[in-house]
Amino acid sequence: MSASRGRRRRERTAAAAKAKRQKIFAIIGAVLFAIVLFIQVPRILNRGGGSSATATDTTAAPAPTPVATTTTKSATSKQLKSLIANRPEDPFGTRAIGDGEPPPGTATGGRDPFVGAGAEAQPTPTRLPARIVIGTPRAGKTGTVGYIVVLASVPTRQGPRSADQIAARARNRGIDGVAVLQSSTRKSLRAGYYVVYVGSYKTQGAALGVAARLHSRGFGDAYIRELVRF
Repeated sequence: MSASRGRRRRERTAAAAKAKRQKIFAIIGAVLFAIVLFIQVPRILNRGGGSSATATDTTAAPAPTPVATTTTKSATSKQLKSLIANRPEDPFGTRAIGDGEPPPGTATGGRDPFVGAGAEAQPTPTRLPARIVIGTPRAGKTGTVGYIVVLASVPTRQGPRSADQIAARARNRGIDGVAVLQSSTRKSLRAGYYVVYVGSYKTQGAALGVAARLHSRGFGDAYIRELVRF
């Protein structure tokens, strides 16, 4: 019994000594860690400040960009001034005849598909009539007024394919509502033509705008006509 008690006492004494040594090592490690932090933290902070300054310098390098923007705006402004100073000529306006330019003459030849058969004995007009009447005016019946834009009048002997090709070319150039009319199917029109036209439009201004657009897209002979339906 005495030997067993002595052995237990020695074991407890050894365990207490071991725990005391571990506490001492832990305290020493904490002190060393604090010293390392005290030395290294300022260095890390200084490096971070230097990197931030470098990044700021690098980011600020492309500063001359606004100069290019200013140059582009200046060039655009000059182009706008040039367009305003040199406006395109109005295809429907009048202009003076320049020196050496021949005076306008009277066009001859061709048949007007919008002139009725009763007008055959009269001289052929140089332009189509300003008003096209479809139907028969009657008392108490008000006609519907609109405007169309005529692109071309193709003689029927050339076949409908020629008129269809003109209509397709206009559609491909962004013109909507293009149609082909055979004048022989209308009693008030001169027979023998395929008429390629756009419309109708409620106002003359709208029709003039479409005609101007057609002129700019290669249909320089396009013109408007008032259309009255009964």
